[in-house]
Amino acid sequence: MRVLLVEDDRTMSLLARRLLEEEGFAVDTAETAENGRVLAMVNDYDAIVLDLMLPDGNGVPVIQELRRAGRDVPVVVLTGTADKSATVRALDAGADDYLTKPFVFDEFKARMRALVRRGGARRTEQVTVGNVLLNRLAHTVRVNGAALTLAPRELRLLEHLLLRSGVVVTRSELLDKVWDMNFDPGSNVVDVNVARLRKKLGAAGASVEIVARRGLGFVLDVAPESTLP
Repeated sequence: MRVLLVEDDRTMSLLARRLLEEEGFAVDTAETAENGRVLAMVNDYDAIVLDLMLPDGNGVPVIQELRRAGRDVPVVVLTGTADKSATVRALDAGADDYLTKPFVFDEFKARMRALVRRGGARRTEQVTVGNVLLNRLAHTVRVNGAALTLAPRELRLLEHLLLRSGVVVTRSELLDKVWDMNFDPGSNVVDVNVARLRKKLGAAGASVEIVARRGLGFVLDVAPESTLP
């Protein structure tokens, strides 16, 4: 699951990002309202954490534009001001929840879990392709009903491939969406992790396969019956 964090305070941003990643979220960050607005309009997020006081203005217009565009992504606003009217304006604009800085770590995590449960992510809480079922909130995978243990990175890789089932996903996209950093284009980190995931899925009797498309990337789809164990 992917979250957009819009926060200009570097210390607060690093802290919030760490807490979100501990909950299994992949995190994109922005430091201004404009950058946050662009990312939110271009990408599909499961939730947005939005500071109200940003260097280039208030975060409320970002929420308003999202709602006018019909984007129902859940939004929690962060406020460090004692002016409750700012929070009220954000809620009236379409924010789903708010937290006052500094916040309690466990409360922040709990609010985010609740936010994605009742928000737009609910539609894809469980993703099923073939006999593979991924619960995106519980971070669990089952193959033909049996639990499959994956490392956190493998789980995020599988999640992205399942959500893009049948579509060729480039190595660059996987580096951006799963690893959240720019690796050397010549790095084999994607291939190594795909091979490891493919082996685990095969050993568990998964009816899906991850196929490499030379020069393009990878595609996950239901395997032809003739190739299944």
